[in-house]
Amino acid sequence: MPILHEKSQYLIARGRVYFDPYDASEQLTGEIDLGNCPGVALTIATEKAEHFSSQGGLREKDGAWVVQVDRTGTLNCDNFSPQNAALWLSGTHEVKSQAATPVTGEERKVLPGRQYQLGATAANPLGVRNVTDVTVALKSGGTALVAGTDYNVDLATGRVQILAGGAIAVATDVLFGYKPVAATYDAVKSGASAELTGALRIVSDNAAGGDRDWYLPKVTLTPNGDLPLIAEGTDVVAMEFGLEALKPANAEAIYCNGRPVAV
Repeated sequence: MPILHEKSQYLIARGRVYFDPYDASEQLTGEIDLGNCPGVALTIATEKAEHFSSQGGLREKDGAWVVQVDRTGTLNCDNFSPQNAALWLSGTHEVKSQAATPVTGEERKVLPGRQYQLGATAANPLGVRNVTDVTVALKSGGTALVAGTDYNVDLATGRVQILAGGAIAVATDVLFGYKPVAATYDAVKSGASAELTGALRIVSDNAAGGDRDWYLPKVTLTPNGDLPLIAEGTDVVAMEFGLEALKPANAEAIYCNGRPVAV
C-alpha cells in the first residue's frame, strides 16, 4: 500500500474585524464592526538567553532558552467612518444637533478679499453649515451690505467672502446674521490618549482554506502613518494601526478556533 501524504491546506484569508474597547475599569464595552480591513497581520519575535561552554578550547553553545516573546502586528482599515476616524485619532465621536435659531449681530473684523466662517467659536471651531437668510451690515451705522457686490455667500458651508472693490476697503467691524437649518451631524475630535486598549476579533470568511476565527482578548492599537486629507490619485483613504497582543492575567494572548460541523 503506498504511503499516504498529508494534504496541504492553502489559505487565502478574508474576514470581518471587530474591536471591543475597554472602559476605564478595563471592562469590555461591546464590539465595533470596523468594516473593510484589507490587511491584518501578526508578527512574533522571540528573544533567547544563550549559554556557552567554557570547558574546551572551542566556545560552543550548549543551551538556549526562550525568555521573551513579542506579538505585534498591523491593522489596515479603509472604512473611513466617523467612528473609525475617532479610533485612529484616539479621540471621540458624537452626533451633534444644530438648532434653527436665527443669529443676529455676530461681530467680526473683516478685510476685503478674505473669507469668514459663520458660527466659528472656541467651542465650535468648524462653525455652522447649511444656513439661510445671510446678512452683513457695518457695525458702525448699521448700513446693510449688498450680496454679490460687497460679499458672496456659500450657504452649504456657511462661508462669507468679503469682495475687494466693494463697500469695505480696510479692516472693518461687521455684524453677520443668518439662520442655520435644524439638523444633526457627526463630529469627531482627537483625544489625549496615544493608544487604545481592548479585544480584537476576526470572523473569517476565507476565499480558500477552512474558516478559523481569531480572538485576541487584550490588544493595544496605535495609529501609524499618513492620513491623506487631500490626494491627487483615486485610491481610497486607508488608516493603519500598530497592534500589540498582550497576555491577560487569566487568559492566553491569541486564540484561533475552527468551527464545529454537525455530523
